[in-house]
Amino acid sequence: MNFKSIPEIFQSRVRLAIISALLTGDKTFSQIKGITHAADGSLNMHLVKLEEIKFVSSKKEFVDKRPRSTYSLTQTGKTEFKEYVKLLEQILKESK
Repeated sequence: MNFKSIPEIFQSRVRLAIISALLTGDKTFSQIKGITHAADGSLNMHLVKLEEIKFVSSKKEFVDKRPRSTYSLTQTGKTEFKEYVKLLEQILKESK
């Protein structure tokens, strides 16, 4: 079993929580913050990283004169997450 084959992007609890949350649909920054319990700066850093590698996309808008960021899981993000889950399943299968 080769743990080095686990992609670095999935080695963060916060990133896993973000991707898992977005699997069920778009979420605002506030919603993701409530799910992950991450500090604003930390959460923003992880979201930027996920956007850089095209796992997540964002939409910025103003609602009642206040900025709102909404995040979505991209097809790339979904595909890579499915591959990650398959890898975990393979690790479990090999451990029997």
